[in-house]
Parts: sequence; structure tokens; C-alpha cells
Amino acid sequence: MAKDNGTLRKTMVALTAIVLLLSTILCIHSISGHGLIGCTQGTNCNIVLGSRWSFLFGIIPVSALAAGAYLTLLACILLIDSKWTGAQEQQFLFHAILVVSGAIIGCAIWFIWLQSHMIRAFCPYCMTAHILGIVISVLSVIWCIGQKTRRIVLNILIGVLIAAALGVVQFTTTPRSLAERGFVNEPLRYPDPKEMPIIGSPDAKHKVTMLFDWQCAHCRRTHIMLPDAVNQLGDSIAIVCSPVSMSRECNPHISPGIDRFAGSCTFMRIGLAIWRTNPDAYWEYENQFFGTDLVQSWNPPTVEQATAMAEQLIGKDRLEKSMQSRWMENYIWTVNELFGRTSKGTTSAIPRLIYNGKIMIPEADNPSALASLIREIVQ
Repeated sequence: MAKDNGTLRKTMVALTAIVLLLSTILCIHSISGHGLIGCTQGTNCNIVLGSRWSFLFGIIPVSALAAGAYLTLLACILLIDSKWTGAQEQQFLFHAILVVSGAIIGCAIWFIWLQSHMIRAFCPYCMTAHILGIVISVLSVIWCIGQKTRRIVLNILIGVLIAAALGVVQFTTTPRSLAERGFVNEPLRYPDPKEMPIIGSPDAKHKVTMLFDWQCAHCRRTHIMLPDAVNQLGDSIAIVCSPVSMSRECNPHISPGIDRFAGSCTFMRIGLAIWRTNPDAYWEYENQFFGTDLVQSWNPPTVEQATAMAEQLIGKDRLEKSMQSRWMENYIWTVNELFGRTSKGTTSAIPRLIYNGKIMIPEADNPSALASLIREIVQ
């Protein structure tokens, strides 16, 4: 029988059971699409769990593989002291624990890297699972060392190689960009491009309207890549930046429920007020708000901070006057109508590209991939 180390073993069982439950919940979410607390449209959590990297070959949820790994690990830990387990079976189970532990550590590192460099957003549920998985794996190795298990390093390396193989397969089979597409066969009223912020040439032949919310994590990530993407498109295509609120406070097309975008209406008014008052100051405000890199975009300003930035750029009186102008009310009515008419099924998310009735929800890993999607919608 294995040497008794009750506290360590019980800790491993408890933590493994927790991560198994969490992985199962994430798997059910991936398959059914049922929401999770704090994982609504536009949040970092939703971006990660809804990304193409959350599936293998586009159909197998990676959380299902994680659940299988933790179920295997839990079974090995529980069976190792069973009265039906002999010395030979124990050695096999210890080797299996080491292999699975190596695979868990390798996969945790891989998926943390994916979130940081490819998806560019972090899911708190996923990160919790990854961190606990690493802790469990380290405890498992310590336990196996105490049991005088043979070939510890070799078994761990086998597990790491399995994780590496998974990473290679996923990286080579997952497309660099993806998009949900739709079409509206009716006339649409767009905000006047001459009155809106434009990324690209104002004289571009093709002007693509982009609906975004200042608080939407996916929008922030896309926005950071837009200047580079548009530069690759030349002077024939430009992006008309049209903010829309994802809060029911000023958008009647948003479903009732918990308001995950509280303050969204104010953010929209602040940005447009700066643009209407001083277009040059708008771009400075945008850079401060979105940041110029991924790390900055993780911590967007609060309403109070955004207001303070705006007051410093154009003055308090001019800000308040522009935020409550008739133009502002007309714009909000127009963009809400455009949002409502183009919100159908899979195209109800943001950021949303709209051009001549064509709708696209882009998901890209880099500016070049985003440029390809923008080029596609105008063809």
C-alpha cells in the first residue's frame, strides 16, 4: 500500500474535484451556450469562451478534454489505496498521475499563452482552473516523490509532450480569423460619416460602419488593431467609428436583466462630445481610454476618470453642453435603430461591421487577419 499522507492526498482530491466541476460547467457552457455569471456579451470571459481557440477542430470543447484529464487524475488518486490495488497496479497509477500532471501543467501554460497573445483577453473561470491545475500537479509530483515512484521525470516529460502535441494540432488547425456574417435586405439609415470619427481616408470609396461600445472588451481589442489594419487596406477603405450603448438605459433593443454595461450611455456621450467639440482631442482621448497596447486595454477608465479626462481636454462647460445637444439625441436614435435592425441571431454581438446591408462580427488575432475580414465585407 502507498505510504500514508492523508492531508496531502485529501487536499489533492478536494482541489481536483473543484477543477473537475469547473471544467464540466465550462464544457456545458461551450456546448449549450447557456450564460455564466459575469460572462455576458462583450466581457473578457465571453471573448475567451466564445473564441475559436476554445474548441479543437472547431467541434470539441477544450474544456471537455480538461474535464477528462481531471476525472482521470481524481480516479487514480482515489484508486491508489483501494484494497483491490496491488503493488504493480499502484506503480501504474503513480505513473499515470505523473503523466496527467505533466499534461495539465503543459496545457495550462499553453492556454494562458493563448489568452495573452492570441485571444488577448483573460477568462477568470479559465485562469482559476489553470492556476489550480498547476497547484494540483505540483502537489501530485511531491506526493509521488514521497512514494519513491520510479521514472518521475520521464513520466512528467511524456505528459508535457502530450500537451505540446495538443498545442501544435490546435495551432495548425485553428484559423487566424473568423467572423459571423449576416445580411439585412432593407434600407438602413447610417450615421453621417462626415460627422463621425473615421479611421482611414475621409475620401475612401468604401466606408464601413463599425458599431462598438466603449466598455466592450472585444471592441477594445479590435480597436487597438484597427489603425494597422486600415493602413494595410490603402486609401479605398475606411472605418466609421459609431459608438452604441449596450445598456438598456439608453438602448431599448437590449434585453432586460442585469446591466453589465452600466455607464455605457455616459461613455458614448463623452466620446462623441469630445469629437464634436475638438476632433484632434478625440484621438488623444481614445488613446488614453483604449490604450495603445493589450495591458492598458485590460483596465479601462471609470466614468469618473473618463469625465475628468474629457474636462481636461475640452473644458467642463463645453463637455456638458455637447453631451446634452440635440445632435447627440438624434445620433443616439439613429444608431439605436441601426443596432436594432442589424441584430439578428449570431449578428447581435459587437463590434459589428456594417456595409451595404452586409453584417460581420469579426474575430481576428492580428491586424493582417482583421484587414482581410474588412476587405471581404466590401467585396
